[in-house]
Amino acid sequence: MLVLVVVGFSVRAPVKDWWLSREACGGELPGEDLRTVRPGGRLGEERESFDESGGQYHCVLVTDRDKVVVAVDAYLDGADREKELSFVGDSYPPQGVLPGGLPGFEFQNSLVYLMPECPDRGKGEDGDPRRLLVGTWTYFAESREEKAAMLRLAVRMTNVVTEKLGCGGKPLPAPEDGAVPDPGKRVPRAQTRGTACSAFATTRVPAEGRDGKVRIAVADGGMVGRCTLYAEAASDGDRHRPLVELTSWRGDWGVDVREMGSGPDPMPMGDGPWKPELTEDRAWAVARCDGERTGFAAHWGDDFPYREEGEKYVPPTEAERNERRVLLREYVTAFAQDQVRRGGCTELRLPTGP
Repeated sequence: MLVLVVVGFSVRAPVKDWWLSREACGGELPGEDLRTVRPGGRLGEERESFDESGGQYHCVLVTDRDKVVVAVDAYLDGADREKELSFVGDSYPPQGVLPGGLPGFEFQNSLVYLMPECPDRGKGEDGDPRRLLVGTWTYFAESREEKAAMLRLAVRMTNVVTEKLGCGGKPLPAPEDGAVPDPGKRVPRAQTRGTACSAFATTRVPAEGRDGKVRIAVADGGMVGRCTLYAEAASDGDRHRPLVELTSWRGDWGVDVREMGSGPDPMPMGDGPWKPELTEDRAWAVARCDGERTGFAAHWGDDFPYREEGEKYVPPTEAERNERRVLLREYVTAFAQDQVRRGGCTELRLPTGP
């Protein structure tokens, strides 16, 4: 009897694997890509839910040890979408910019966000085109092959969801063979001239960053872009420290987005006043790009101003606070003007002051 039970299980397990991989996410997961991103072990279960009126779709495929193989979460609007967007802003997106003008980026831990237009579901309250937020996670894809499969899965499932929700519009183009998210490159500050991060070559920067490097993570047509100025590496091998961040945000990113280093107040990206802002923590310029509201921000990195371990905090003087506002305004002005020129944007408004 025991032998029969073991044999029976050994037959059922592969059949269950086959069935789950075929049925998960409505049977829309490409088999070859799924095999590429799938960790070892058996599959456990798949779950799927769809709320057309509420504009939500969710599916997940997990192993028998409850590790996610693929998870897809889509939101058209509502509190759940706001919560997801606030989570996105509370970090350093993009971890990688997407190729081919895909409207999205790679977040941390191999999570790809795409924001396709949803014209047949009407416009948002601000009159801008409505966009769907689709997050696709494929369990820490690491190799180039896994990253390419992850991106294909994300595009495939985003197109499936936009059709299910009746968004209309053109499907997103499939990535070119082997295309992966680009984490950006770090170049010496002097070499940023002529790039999307040239603001750091044409403005004054903190002394620690004059011989530092800049990470360029900006893609044409992307939803989020970032330029990060790092301090020159310390002689003791200390890690590069972020000094200044320049970011661009295209579209409606919710009402509660707080970028790291941007200060205590939410950035003016959602339903509130879409207007320039300036504080000692961050500067904000606004424009319209392809008819959509777009924001350009400049703020200090988490490690600026830097203090050695045990060094006592000394509040900045009024003159120092004023100088910080002046510098942030210079950064965001140079960055926004360059981005507007590159993207053919209009209606640029810059912060005044300090």
